[in-house]
Amino acid sequence: MKKYTFLMLFLFIFAFCNRNAAENESKKENEKQAKSRNYVIGIGKIVPENDIIQLVSPVPGIVQKIYKKENDSVAVGTIILELEHDLEDEKIIQLRTQVATQAAQINVDKATVNQLDAEISNAKTELQRLQNLATLGAETQQTVDNAASKVKSYAAQLNGLQATISVSTSKWREAKANLKTAQLERDQKIIRSPINGRILEISVLIGGSVSIQQSFVQISPNGRIIAIAEIDELNATKIEVGQRGWIRSVGSADTLSTGRIYFAATFLKKKSLFTDQSGEKEDRRVRTLKMVLDNSQKLLLNARVECVIDVSTHSKK
Repeated sequence: MKKYTFLMLFLFIFAFCNRNAAENESKKENEKQAKSRNYVIGIGKIVPENDIIQLVSPVPGIVQKIYKKENDSVAVGTIILELEHDLEDEKIIQLRTQVATQAAQINVDKATVNQLDAEISNAKTELQRLQNLATLGAETQQTVDNAASKVKSYAAQLNGLQATISVSTSKWREAKANLKTAQLERDQKIIRSPINGRILEISVLIGGSVSIQQSFVQISPNGRIIAIAEIDELNATKIEVGQRGWIRSVGSADTLSTGRIYFAATFLKKKSLFTDQSGEKEDRRVRTLKMVLDNSQKLLLNARVECVIDVSTHSKK
């Protein structure tokens, strides 16, 4: 009898505990569903609105000088570093000499042309005078012919000199073009900032080599800092531009900053690498959103965060 009573009591307690556990589980599930109806959470990161610039060199080379360091501010055109360009400098010097030599030769030839023009003018005047005297019988035809030959000789010299000037001018222009090319080649070895911003990282040292299209400087553009996140396709339709939310560190309940959605993609895409988690289906699609933050001064760029979006009310369009 005692055993029967004990068994009944045990079954009663077991049933009661199971009922409470089921009720607690149901309560948690209801709270979770209620919360999911009010908030949508996506994994994202903190980035500049215009994204981080990866600076590369169009030519390979060895780092010769570094003018800036990490966290330095830069403006458009600021020199960050230089690759070795001694050969380019020597080529520029040689070509500048060629340009100057050709220009000097052209000036000399032009001065000679002016002199020949004056002599031709005098020779023509003399020829006209002799022709008039020959008409009066005061001068021989031979003298007139000699004067005419002299005019022709001067004219031939002038034509030859003008041809020389034309060739010299072509060589001068060619030298100038080569000089410009050499300067452009040298300028490729001088790495400048393409934007106004702040240097985040310089991954080379003096004496280190740089390869073509190798990123070695990261620059954060001036402007707003935003959170970019991806929302699972199950909640994608709940997102609207203008909705408010906040960001927090992954696994933490502390709010880092509040913000507002200003962009929501109009299509679904595959998850990016930074949102992949173990156990998730690879074919899951996501919707990208961008949130402008109210207070971003102390946020670290590229920090992984959770974006919590309040979807309880529709945004005001």
